[in-house]
Amino acid sequence: MRKLGFARETSTDLEKIVAGAKCIVLCTPVETMGDLSARMAPILGPDAVVTDAGSVKVSVVSACEPFLGGRFVGAHPIAGSDRNGIEAALPDLFEGAACVLTPSSHATAEALDTVRRLWKTAGCHLYEMSAEAHDAALARTSHLPHAVASALAAAIGRAVPGWENLVGGGYRDSTRIALGNSDLWTGILMANRGEISTSIAELNEILQNLRVALEAGDAEAIRALLAEGRAARQTLDAI
Repeated sequence: MRKLGFARETSTDLEKIVAGAKCIVLCTPVETMGDLSARMAPILGPDAVVTDAGSVKVSVVSACEPFLGGRFVGAHPIAGSDRNGIEAALPDLFEGAACVLTPSSHATAEALDTVRRLWKTAGCHLYEMSAEAHDAALARTSHLPHAVASALAAAIGRAVPGWENLVGGGYRDSTRIALGNSDLWTGILMANRGEISTSIAELNEILQNLRVALEAGDAEAIRALLAEGRAARQTLDAI
């Protein structure tokens, strides 16, 4: 990181990293954040604030708050790609990105103000909601798409011999995020498995309706579903 100019100092010594720090951002897999919070708590300064960048909030907040109390404010900057590692870093990654803050009733006003300023300075547009509301929404806008992309890529790989020579932009666009780190995404899916399971059931109902329409040769039902999907996607493009 130092060679690439991303940090003035690096270390694997937790005490050296956080001692004297005023604001700490946890950017590790979500399932490790509780243990890190427990290890950090005794060595944090009295005014230190902790936030995170995890894709799941209920499990993270419930794991971190018992050790960090009101100094912790959960956050999720909705930015990134299928690439990982320091070589994939982008200087403008957070510019214009949404960032969801999930302060609990225990968060102090000072901690919330610090975390707001941090993510605003990074270039994010801030939204605030409960951890539960975040996980319900992101299960559908982020976690379900990743699960579907992975399942779609796997299904095509199993069913179509020589598929590599027969794909175009549709395959590449719809499966790109399946390239994400499998270990990282296993942790995310496990941490939000209840909401993701429900979202899969919702998608299955729509797919089943499409299957019934195809089997019945119901062109109007097919057209209506395609039009609904197209309209929803156009809504995003209009923002």
